Amino acid sequence: MLSLLQPLGLILASWLGLFLLFCGLGRAVLGALQIGAASPRQWLDSFWLGWALVLFVLQLWHFAFPVNDLIMLLLATGAALSLWRARFELGELAARLRRDKAFLLLMGGSALWFASRSIEMPAAFDTGYRDIQAVMWMDTYAIVPGLGNLFASLAYNHPSYLYNALLDFGAFSGRSVYIANGLLLLAYLAQALAGGLQLWRNRGSNALRWSRVFALLTIPFIFQYTGGRGGITHFLTDTIVDLLGFLAIIYWLDFLQGWQPRANRDYLLLRLAVIVAVGSIVKQTYTIFGLAIALQTGLIWLRRGGLAASSGQVARLLGGIILLAAAFLLPWLARGVLSSGYMAYPLSFGRIELDWTIPAEHIETRQRFLATNTRQRGSDPEEVLGSWDWLAPWLSRLADNFFHTALPAAISTISLFLLAAGKVVNRSKSGSGLGLWALLPLLIMLVFWFFSFPNPKYARWLFWAFAALCVLLALLEWRQIPPQRRALGAVAVCAVCFAYTPFFVLRLGTFPLPAGPADGFYAREQPQIRRFETESGLILNAPMYGGQCWSLPLPCTDTPNSKVYARAPGDLGAGFAYATEDG
Repeated sequence: MLSLLQPLGLILASWLGLFLLFCGLGRAVLGALQIGAASPRQWLDSFWLGWALVLFVLQLWHFAFPVNDLIMLLLATGAALSLWRARFELGELAARLRRDKAFLLLMGGSALWFASRSIEMPAAFDTGYRDIQAVMWMDTYAIVPGLGNLFASLAYNHPSYLYNALLDFGAFSGRSVYIANGLLLLAYLAQALAGGLQLWRNRGSNALRWSRVFALLTIPFIFQYTGGRGGITHFLTDTIVDLLGFLAIIYWLDFLQGWQPRANRDYLLLRLAVIVAVGSIVKQTYTIFGLAIALQTGLIWLRRGGLAASSGQVARLLGGIILLAAAFLLPWLARGVLSSGYMAYPLSFGRIELDWTIPAEHIETRQRFLATNTRQRGSDPEEVLGSWDWLAPWLSRLADNFFHTALPAAISTISLFLLAAGKVVNRSKSGSGLGLWALLPLLIMLVFWFFSFPNPKYARWLFWAFAALCVLLALLEWRQIPPQRRALGAVAVCAVCFAYTPFFVLRLGTFPLPAGPADGFYAREQPQIRRFETESGLILNAPMYGGQCWSLPLPCTDTPNSKVYARAPGDLGAGFAYATEDG
């Protein structure tokens, strides 16, 4: 047991330092907007604003430099200066936290549990297949033109890899996989726990805080990441999308319940815009949800008299949102062109003719591969995409995925039934202000997911968010029930769903591991390597078996192609191109 002190202490200390770093940078953003950080909730907002700011900075930095220790030191210096300026607010926050023993106990226990899961061996296939290699390229070189020609999966333009590369620092140099996702999960969990505790403490209030109910109901989803082995020791973008999806709805609910014209609460809109913008560049499919929620928010803003404010205030708000979107989107599009020759790889949209542009036929093949594998993995594209025969086995897999799809689907069904019954009972009474229209952005995203790339793992957060909103709507409809009983109902749903994680751990025997052999961690054994020489003489590394490069030396690819060549022989950072038949 004592041997665990070193790795767990290292993880917890790193999480605390990084949390303060992102909070400090986010506090600088709030200070620039002349917004104080008086409450713990605003400090948690600062974390996500700081994290978003880091992604923006790293996108620009990586055009010219690798994501190295220098940029970490610069960001840490900026965060330290910001925290120093906010030291009195930080002191007040610390004093409030010391008085909130319930939150400290719950959060401390959760952090220790997550840390015990963060020493485990990385196991996610895609992390070994492409994610770690993508991070290694960012650690070593500025953005590499035509990297997708070397390995198609490296053309995916995921800025979250920049965050992972930034954390390859100090004691976690080359192994940020052990702390990257755990930090984000805990930051969200802190927000959800704080909201849940406030909901319970204010359960006698006549009005339920919508975002607190929603956040409480997502807590079981966060803990389920720790149910199996390697659940958080990976670089999968799906985890970040899950969190950004939940955050967007929390911020959206706050806007719906708290924004009024001339109330100087445009901050509610700006923080929602930040999360939607970041989510759209982290995962392209998130853009559909982002556009749907942005459109609905805009219509509600107009309906509530958003234009009633002074013309200067309206212009500043709209101009700020447009500049915010452009600040994240334009560098992202440019990065896509550099890595693949396309603005939005693997879509053929925005093709730019350059010497490193991936051939169009490769893009078409990639799209068909994705569309096939997300329906029926390993099958013939002609058979899968040319019929609906894949639907029955796909539905079976969906039903078998109990926690992430079947359970929230059941909760949604029961909640919608209760909602309908409540509407019958309350037919003559005024509504709560939140209606079925709140489900529309999620429904649009679910329809898009089904007809594009319907892999269940891409929609986990959608199913849970839909279920949580349905529960919220049902609770709001039954307003003749005292508020404390409705709050208790939300807690009961959360507790029942939460119980699945310890049951899962007991059933599979996935208890916390003792300290591992690599400084307390469990490291992945590197695969055997084989050399491949292209027609141009470029030497590529490839895994002998299994198709995963993991941390094999650059340049590594599972699909070596004899037509690939280095644009500048001897300089991998100059990029890669593909030799066509006509030379």
